Amino acid sequence: IRTQARSMLHSSQDKAEFARCLFSIGQQRRSFQHRCSVRRAEAQEQVKESNAKEEPEAKAEEEKELSPMEALEKKVEELEKTIEDYKEGEKESQDQYTRVLAEMENVRQRAKRDVDNAKKFGMQGFAKSLLDVADNLQRATDAVPEEKLGEDESLKALHEGVVMTEKTLHSIFEKHNITKIAAENQPFDPNLHEGLYEFECSEREPGTVGQVVQEGWKLHERVIRPARVGTTKAPAS
Repeated sequence: IRTQARSMLHSSQDKAEFARCLFSIGQQRRSFQHRCSVRRAEAQEQVKESNAKEEPEAKAEEEKELSPMEALEKKVEELEKTIEDYKEGEKESQDQYTRVLAEMENVRQRAKRDVDNAKKFGMQGFAKSLLDVADNLQRATDAVPEEKLGEDESLKALHEGVVMTEKTLHSIFEKHNITKIAAENQPFDPNLHEGLYEFECSEREPGTVGQVVQEGWKLHERVIRPARVGTTKAPAS
């Protein structure tokens, strides 16, 4: 058709006839492509059907080759393998569950400990600032000689007011578990005492707290200020 179209174009230059020839060529090409697509699809379907038939036949042939006892043993082995897989998965899940529980318990314990510490030591800064007030009240009471109290009634009244204030402050300390650190005549403990100096003393064991320069305090079991002390040592002789 293509050759005929070319000859018509060279011979008569009939454009309408030439266009009809090209249209005919296109129709024949599309028809040919459609037939090829149909045959290709049919061939694929035939291959699929053939494979589907061959797989059961191969399985059936394999089963025919085994005796009934061998087929039963094979089935038992497959079931045992499936059970082992389930057991392995269950064990792994149980391990993960145990680890998650342990982690949750650790988080709970840490949170509880943080809350308890916040309740117990939340006032540590405030309590530590009140220790200077207690020191000043003690200095005020110690600075007044006893013989002066009987001579001046106003001084005696002032002294009694300072002593009562100091006792009230100490009772508040005790109520909130703020206690003094035992220091004098105690063995020196670096966790509780701060050594400032040493002095010779034959009446006490070396390393004993002999003098207290400043009282130490604890909030519950935590030291908020160590006691400043002087410790004894053996005489040079």
